[in-house]
This record gives sequence, C-alpha cells and structure tokens, in this order.
Amino acid sequence: MAWNKIGKSDELKQGEIKEYNINGKKIIVSNMDDKFYAIDAICSHLGAELAKGKKDNNTIICPKHHAIFNIQTGKVEKNINGLFKFMTRKDASDLKSYEVKAENNEIMINL
Repeated sequence: MAWNKIGKSDELKQGEIKEYNINGKKIIVSNMDDKFYAIDAICSHLGAELAKGKKDNNTIICPKHHAIFNIQTGKVEKNINGLFKFMTRKDASDLKSYEVKAENNEIMINL
C-alpha cells in the first residue's frame, strides 16, 4: 500500500462526497466534520456507481437497488430486499474502506 495524493482538502466541502479514480480503482471520498473517509465507489450488489447515489448523514444510498452503506466504514447498513433480492439472488456486501489523511491542504489515501 502507498499514500496517493488525490486532491486539495479545501475542494471537498463539509458533507460532500466525490469520486476519484486512483490507479484504475474508483473510490468515493467524503468530508464529514472535517474528517475524510474513503470507500469503494462501486456497489457490491450489481456494480452501480455510488457517487450517483443519495448521501444521507453518514450513509450513501445506492442509486440502483437502494442498499445503504456507511460512508465511514463501508459496512452495509440496510441491504436490498423484496423483488430485487429475489431477481438477483444476491445481497450487497460490505465495501472496503481506506485510510485517508489531510496534510498541507492535500487529501491522501492509502491504497
């Protein structure tokens, strides 16, 4: 693993999320209470882009099948259900989270 500079910390405002492509891997980074968090940007259920989902407090809702993930940990907080689950026969699983730090106005992720 190595630290990768991904952007300026003042470009990601409080409460915002942004998708980054780091060495071919899509990651979403969020700013919550001036602390940065990073998780995989692709839903583990069927590959939807989470950056297009709705952010709600410390969670992100998948725009495709509405699985809910914790932005800080990547953990599934609410899985898909009903017809979606029956049709795909698959649940969403926890996303990988990454260590993030901000130094000298730079956001860096350990990837």
